[in-house]
Amino acid sequence: MVHAERSQPSGTWICCVPCYWLRRSEAVHKALLTFAMLLVTSLLVTSPVLFLITTLPEGDQPRDCAPLDDACIREQNGLEDLCTTEACHEASRKMLASMNRNVDPCTDFYRFACGGYSDHEFLLSSSSFTILQKQVDRKIQKLLGNETGKMVGVFHKLGLFYSSCIEHKNKDVNFTQMYAILEEFGGYIPPRNSAPSDITPLVANLLKINGAPLFDFYLDVDLYNHSRMSIFLDLPSKHLANTFPSQKQDTNGEIRCQMIEQILQNFLPQNMGKRERSYETYLLMQFCLALSKIYPRQKDLYDWVDVDQRVYVPYNLTYLQDSFSYIRWKTLLNFTLTETDINNKYNHGTMTDDQLIYVYITAPRYFRSLGKLLNQFSKRIIYNSLLFLYAVDTLYDIVNVTANDNWNNSCNKLTKVLFPEMVGAVYVQQYKPEYLEILAGQVNHLFERIKETLAERILIKSWLDDHTRAQVLLKLAHLRGKFTVWSGFFNKTLLQKEAAEIIVETDNFIKNVMRRFRQIRRPMDQVLRSNFKERWRSPYAVNAYYESSTNSIVIPLAMMTAVSWSWEGGPAYSAHATLGSVIAHEILHAFDLHRRRYNSDPILNVNNWLRITPKSWNQLEARIECIAKLYARRFWRKIQYYGDEVDVQFDWNVTKNENVADIGAIQISYQTWHTLTNGRDRTLPLLEALRPSQMFFISAAQTYCTNTSADSNLISSEHNYHIPSPERVNVVMMNSLSFAEAFRCSTSTRMNPPNKCSTW
Repeated sequence: MVHAERSQPSGTWICCVPCYWLRRSEAVHKALLTFAMLLVTSLLVTSPVLFLITTLPEGDQPRDCAPLDDACIREQNGLEDLCTTEACHEASRKMLASMNRNVDPCTDFYRFACGGYSDHEFLLSSSSFTILQKQVDRKIQKLLGNETGKMVGVFHKLGLFYSSCIEHKNKDVNFTQMYAILEEFGGYIPPRNSAPSDITPLVANLLKINGAPLFDFYLDVDLYNHSRMSIFLDLPSKHLANTFPSQKQDTNGEIRCQMIEQILQNFLPQNMGKRERSYETYLLMQFCLALSKIYPRQKDLYDWVDVDQRVYVPYNLTYLQDSFSYIRWKTLLNFTLTETDINNKYNHGTMTDDQLIYVYITAPRYFRSLGKLLNQFSKRIIYNSLLFLYAVDTLYDIVNVTANDNWNNSCNKLTKVLFPEMVGAVYVQQYKPEYLEILAGQVNHLFERIKETLAERILIKSWLDDHTRAQVLLKLAHLRGKFTVWSGFFNKTLLQKEAAEIIVETDNFIKNVMRRFRQIRRPMDQVLRSNFKERWRSPYAVNAYYESSTNSIVIPLAMMTAVSWSWEGGPAYSAHATLGSVIAHEILHAFDLHRRRYNSDPILNVNNWLRITPKSWNQLEARIECIAKLYARRFWRKIQYYGDEVDVQFDWNVTKNENVADIGAIQISYQTWHTLTNGRDRTLPLLEALRPSQMFFISAAQTYCTNTSADSNLISSEHNYHIPSPERVNVVMMNSLSFAEAFRCSTSTRMNPPNKCSTW
């Protein structure tokens, strides 16, 4: 029998999640009634969970399909025929092109699913996230270049800026403008001259033109009170690092320092003696390297954390000044937030020490290390170094067009960096609002099905005690999905106001960039950038994420449209294996190991923390250790790096949250799909011999197909929370019993180890 969903009013889905399961076990029913009494007496649970316990179904009834759930309706009607649409033909071609059917899937599933992959293929229906982002970037590049005729009206100035960038590559390289900008802030201070005793004015001036060699800051919704805005002091940003990528990976700041040295050769006084010039260069290089060394790696960030990957510590101005006295914080914030009114607290850019202004520092240990470093160098060296670091991080590549192999691609990325909301509006307006509403509804139904499956699994997980189980269910009940595209992208009045602020001189690209740098540091003065509470990350980013401050997951438009063909007659497994796995992965980040908390904290609400008891944590640790040992045994290898053989071992302590989420996500998404379809699904042309369950796992694996070099793998092992795709795919499948059954892998094969690891 095909199981279908029972439609539920919004907000009460969790009350019937376990009903189908509860009615089959008298022992479980009795246990849950006892559990309900325990919850009531301990005041741990509110009405949603009590309703879950007390509202039981009558009789053995199938679940009904939701109105917009085309996949459910299609499978309920028993359609298992061949999908012959053009989208299905393209999907079939892509899957076949990526596969290497000479590889045994039970030996190395990544090579089986991705052994023929090439990231030079740009088929319209691609499941690979790597190709998908490239497709989106190419589409935006066509839009910005006015190949589709969209750069008119409110987007005219955006097109002019992009054109001024493209035309800049035809001009001779001229560093004069870069040096002129440095001169605006006092320029180079020679050895015999005294430097200002306070670096605050220089740091503030650099921040106002998008420079952050020491640290960065931004405004966002307050973590504990979502009705107000707060300031976040963050790690230093290399703003254009992804826009103008270096040909080599700069793992320790050496390339950055070499660029500073090149700039110095032309900026130091020409009458400076050779010996003095050499010593001055040495001092500036020492500061640059010292700053690079205290910049935390991903491993450091994780090791610094007690309860979260990023420590958000709130300060008022007095406490901030006492803790980090090397900057006059009131002066800096007053200057950088001039004429910015945030919650009516920063009127006319003035603040007082005793105001309860929340300034969050995301990595306090770095800020303490920074204070120690600044005490080791003279103010003159610090002052000069900050100027040159800004020149390298922000100015050098937009001046030196010859240093980049693909200037057109860099202009595309730079335009997105400087005008993210306007580019987002251009991208979104390719689609009609009615279509986007239907698409969001389809994704939301998939999201709700995934939540139901997870809730069912939570009820039977043996490592959860009653207290922790209740907390997990409560947090899951509060979890929301953000799939609706912000309406402001279609608001012509808002876009016109935003466009009015843009000034473009077609023959002065550098000036256009610097003007925009100053504008993007005044987000509250801009209509589109000031709507923090209504918008979220760029709709063209192929990057889903969990938003801890609101307990929500965000799926950008680019990812939602990638699987839209599966809702238009394609097989149901496609959406579940790709987008469904992504949704499940992000949901599990709500229960990350670094979000645990043993004791109740009245300040922190259910959205931010999982109050897991020591008993449950001890039982969970055993399951975590299982995965750790699996990685240690199977994912240690040697790679060739510049002719040398290098041992690569991924740090489980850094990657464990992602790995736990990966393993749980595939199990949850597969169970959701199988419950919906009972394993029956449509087939694709030329792939009829593969069972739907096999196609599910191939689709899931191919989202991570990518071409990576040996040095990329080595760098990934040091700096990334994710392990490289081959290991990421294989370890997920190794721990899935459903995968082993689908491909009939014996227990003697590599992809079906006898002992499997799982948490959720």
